Amino acid sequence: MGNQKHFWYSPLIQKTGGEVMFKKLLAGLLAASLVLSLASCNNGGGDTSSTESTGGDSSAAESTGGNGGGDGEYSGTLTIWEGDPSRAVCGDAYKAYFAKKYPNLEIKMETKTENTYQSALSSAFGANQGPDVFWNWGTKNGILESIVAEDYVMPLTDIADMSLFEKDGEKTMISGICYVNDILYGVPTAAVDTRTIYYNKDIFKEHGYKPSEKLSDFEAMCDQMLADGIQPLTVAATEYSSLFHVYDFILCACKDGPEFIKDTEAVKAKQNDPRGVYALEKYMSWRDKGYFSPASTGNDASAAVLEFAQGGTAMIICGSWLLSNVKGANENLNFDVYKLANEKDGKIYSCITANGSYSIGANTQNLDNAKMFIEWMCTAEAQKTWMDACNSVPGIPEVEAADPIASEIGTADEQISGYYELLAATAVNGTPNKADEENWVPLWNGQITVEEFANRVAEQQDAVK
Repeated sequence: MGNQKHFWYSPLIQKTGGEVMFKKLLAGLLAASLVLSLASCNNGGGDTSSTESTGGDSSAAESTGGNGGGDGEYSGTLTIWEGDPSRAVCGDAYKAYFAKKYPNLEIKMETKTENTYQSALSSAFGANQGPDVFWNWGTKNGILESIVAEDYVMPLTDIADMSLFEKDGEKTMISGICYVNDILYGVPTAAVDTRTIYYNKDIFKEHGYKPSEKLSDFEAMCDQMLADGIQPLTVAATEYSSLFHVYDFILCACKDGPEFIKDTEAVKAKQNDPRGVYALEKYMSWRDKGYFSPASTGNDASAAVLEFAQGGTAMIICGSWLLSNVKGANENLNFDVYKLANEKDGKIYSCITANGSYSIGANTQNLDNAKMFIEWMCTAEAQKTWMDACNSVPGIPEVEAADPIASEIGTADEQISGYYELLAATAVNGTPNKADEENWVPLWNGQITVEEFANRVAEQQDAVK
């Protein structure tokens, strides 16, 4: 399998202002004074929900101010919104921490869904009832830029100390997504997100299956599972992001997949390149063979995780950020993870992306509290707090993974970018990200063909000659 290495000590992909380049991520030590270690965050589905249990209106406009100055001097409320229900675990961790540090400060946490998040933020901010602080995907999906364009986000240049994330003063993959037009609008949640196979160890042991090493072995095992009456996989097929995460995984294992990703990064390849089409066809052949459960078509990420965790399938291919959700869905689940070696060179590749960021609402009525939270998020202590809550794969050397499975997820022979994150740089006037988002579910449902999908995205990649 080669000599594996951790993400945070490896060259990572940096994306800044439309450019994508390889860069060393973070070296050296943090010389900051840390206060407490604590315990106990990213994708799911379902309806808009709230983790707030104190009742009352959680809008920033009705919150009390809060006082800066030191331990015990912050009071009132701090309202935080998360763009995904699976991140409710972050709120639990923050409440536990601040209950000890600032007992007079009330943390109000609400979670939304990705497909409604932008409209929810715009509506709330427009009514002067937006959150004090809100998590977002940075510039990965356009939501932050849109909210910035509406003047609803506070610049953080004079608030946030970015030295933990930018050791040499330059943007990295982790921090680059926090800037809009070179102005800092977010503080990173400094994990790296990747894709992996979670598998049920008890099912594997009972039937004599072994984690596959290459793509052909994996397909042969899935065929045998079907013959044995075992459902191999599930996926959240109602969510385009869950669908393209599986595509990333397949690209890493296909013989020419990594080269296709690298050529896309260099703005030399479109989605309808034969190498990209090959992986799409492989993916849809798995669907047609029945590798994915019938429930997949109606699953969101939460339902897919639950189906796997309750033993409905032997495996699930999904994001590293769902590790906490898998554990939470069945605390007795005996599971582990593995990756497939590339069928051409035998190396294990991982598609990686930055996680996201926290921003301050421009019309916050709790500026002192919001600034305190953002300043805290610039410390290794805060980063460990949310990463431990989510069992995330750390993207900075100052934080070690709390879960050995997270450490295993975070190893590979070579890291490459997720395909979706490269699309924006392949366009001048086109909108390939939008085309990609709009066509994954129709492709899965058989409403369009692989060729139609590939061409619809490729038509928007007008920067590729």
